Amino acid sequence: RASLVAPQSQQIFRLRNQVTLSDAGAGSGSQETSYAFESGLQVGSVWSRGEDQLLEIYFRESRVLAAGRDRAITKIPDRPFYVSLVRGQPDKVIAHTGRDQSVLNLERGIASLLQLRADASVEEEVDVSGLCRVSYHAKSSTKVQKTKRDCALWDLRVNYHPEQALGVNQQSQEQVSYELSSEGSLLKAESVEEHRLTLAAKPDVGSTVRSVLSLEHVAQGSEEVRQLEHDTLEAAIESLLEWYRVFHLESDVDGLISELKEQTLHETVKASLDELQSADVGKSSLAMAFVKLIPLARLARQEEFNELLNGHTELLPQLIDLLGATQTFEAHNATIGFLYKGAGSTNEQLELLEKYLQSLATATHPERKIIEHLYGLLQLETIEEQKKLTDSIIQTLATLTRQSGFEDNDALQQQVHAYLLQGLASKEPTLYIRALQNLQNPASIEPLLEQAQNREEPNFSVAALQALKAFPAAAFNSSHRQQFEGIFYQRRRRFDSSARTLALDIILSLRPNGQQLGQLLDYLASSDRQFEIKTYVLQKLRMLAEQCPRFRGLFKAELAKRNHVNNYNVLAQKGLTTVLTRQLSAAPAFNESLLSTQEVYQGILKRGSVEFLLHAGRSQASSFKLGIYTAGLGAMVGDGDAGEGDDGTPADDELPGEESITAGMEISVQGSQLRPLIFFNGQTELMGHVWGGSASDSTPAYQATTLAQDHEHYIVLASGATLHWRVLGARSVDLNGKVGFSLWNRNAQTEIQQNTGSAVLGHVAVGFTYAKLEQDFSLTHEPKLSLQADLDFYSGIKLCMQLQRPEQLLKQSSTRSVVLQNVARPFARHVCSTASHKTAGCTFALNQKNNEMCNMIFGE
Repeated sequence: RASLVAPQSQQIFRLRNQVTLSDAGAGSGSQETSYAFESGLQVGSVWSRGEDQLLEIYFRESRVLAAGRDRAITKIPDRPFYVSLVRGQPDKVIAHTGRDQSVLNLERGIASLLQLRADASVEEEVDVSGLCRVSYHAKSSTKVQKTKRDCALWDLRVNYHPEQALGVNQQSQEQVSYELSSEGSLLKAESVEEHRLTLAAKPDVGSTVRSVLSLEHVAQGSEEVRQLEHDTLEAAIESLLEWYRVFHLESDVDGLISELKEQTLHETVKASLDELQSADVGKSSLAMAFVKLIPLARLARQEEFNELLNGHTELLPQLIDLLGATQTFEAHNATIGFLYKGAGSTNEQLELLEKYLQSLATATHPERKIIEHLYGLLQLETIEEQKKLTDSIIQTLATLTRQSGFEDNDALQQQVHAYLLQGLASKEPTLYIRALQNLQNPASIEPLLEQAQNREEPNFSVAALQALKAFPAAAFNSSHRQQFEGIFYQRRRRFDSSARTLALDIILSLRPNGQQLGQLLDYLASSDRQFEIKTYVLQKLRMLAEQCPRFRGLFKAELAKRNHVNNYNVLAQKGLTTVLTRQLSAAPAFNESLLSTQEVYQGILKRGSVEFLLHAGRSQASSFKLGIYTAGLGAMVGDGDAGEGDDGTPADDELPGEESITAGMEISVQGSQLRPLIFFNGQTELMGHVWGGSASDSTPAYQATTLAQDHEHYIVLASGATLHWRVLGARSVDLNGKVGFSLWNRNAQTEIQQNTGSAVLGHVAVGFTYAKLEQDFSLTHEPKLSLQADLDFYSGIKLCMQLQRPEQLLKQSSTRSVVLQNVARPFARHVCSTASHKTAGCTFALNQKNNEMCNMIFGE
């Protein structure tokens, strides 16, 4: 193939790069902001031997344009840059050492446009975008099209969230079209690329960046091109190196594009005082202030954090949450130093330290030194004496180790795993079982199964199965499935009802085949007298059939084969247990749902959970899960299984021995299990609450602001311009509840209220030294939910649950800007847009049995 630029000739080209930024939402194509860079290029071939060549390139009359403004660029140096071609392909850029990174990247982009191969079998190339997969298509003898895919520099991640639903979606593509003369010289090369960047959970929010880079032949130069008299290309390049350096085609990120404006953490906190008060917990204003502070906090030093903590003691709970989300060792050292005084730590300091650990536990990319320090803290005697703090450290350590994605042979990962396994033999194995749940190391599955199957104490087997349920289904094999089935069907011994329902959940997550599903249906018609479990099985199957068409078909087919199951007596189970899922919101708001499981035993809620799930396509992420557990309360209200058809025979899994009276709450934030909160332990504590009425007051159970979305990455465009994208999201949660209990009227009331303020803040910037486009977009909403349960055990047992969601408003705003800079007359233009979406409030229908119970309680 002939050279694109004829040897010993001078050619004049016109270079143009237009970059456009628009909102990713549908119908926003007309709302876009753009800049264009134009320049003449004087290209001379100063050395050539066969297919090897050295090109000398000058910029001539460069300018930037935007919004009708035209600004000349006078600062690009007059010195040329050089491009070496080996076997006809660009190999290196030889540029002046004084050039800025942005201009150097532009020169690499120009060199990359000259990369055109006659060999269509080539599948990979390295150019300004890094290593790319490429394919060529010859449209004619003079027109060729190249498609680039999966370029290395299209996804330079700094931070990302492992949960896909809390992450981002990126769609990138580039096509380069070449037009050649009949002799094979370059007439035109044009690269058209587009990068669509959106929130995974809300694909209509984000940015689309389009860049067109064209190099078009204008004329043949009239000047004589002076040749470099050297025998080899290497020698020709060497002769230039007094003032020049050699660079690869692959670009480097221009860090100036992501520099924060002149502001400090202290100043921004001071400006945000009104939004950082304790009264703002559960509001979107606090969540928004939180995400604005995070980028600054990640650059701050320990001394700045110390000054902040000492100067704003009234904001300590909110600042502690902020430092946990920062995830730097500087913030960690400042927090530990400020709050932990060994044995002399006050209760308030220890509570704030636990709060810090809970915020840190939602981190997705903590510095390794933080994990090492937490592991070291567990070796201190003073820490061991502070039981609650120790528990929180262990849970956070396990979660961070998982989130960090260490290799299996990583020494720290192995140390943490070994430490937790040793804890199974301690006096408090449930603490370490929860930690293994947070760690989710596949090597923990066998030890947890041993705890589930061989420990006689129900709470240990339940905790172990709850931990196993958190593992991804892909971690289990057929042997594990058989063991879970052994627990559910009680093949070796009797198991606690909660252990059996958890085993069932895991079995169903493993996608049962027709035979396995048929076995579950046969169980419904078995002689097992545990009606609540049968109710759980039936409701779980029906819920999955509603969600999954494949499972629905299998369920109907297997049910049709079984007349002994497919009848009213079996399919109208009398238990009070409920399993249901309800849509909380959908597009154009976030796609969120609620999964509620209420396992009843003897008419009393034994184990219940309400989980909030964020959906993105087929992916989902747990944003918050609230669990309630009780034991031994059945004796206070009577036997819930008593009634018609009960001959006094105990249920199959009714275990001998008396259970101690306990109740507590378990909270999981973004998949991280926190230390449980114990309401009371023993009848004495319970009666103290009943007679004293202390449980009847609304009590905060969880108040915190935590990081949700946390993504940052760079993209290098074909023109060498750098694109920076950062998305931060936060959720501020205020959860409180109260319980009323009357032995005289034989009834009880429970009320749980959750107020959540959510905010997402995105920032996109793309450009180079002389022009820049920016977009800042934000989303805020305040979903609220209340759950009220009324229990009447005056004559028989009646349980009514009411789940309500008030009206909520989603607000969305976007500001796009174009800036011409480092020119004689700088220019900036900003375009703002806002939108909102209202979701009507509602009371969720739970099931027919609950409706009947509510009518009975409130109709009396």
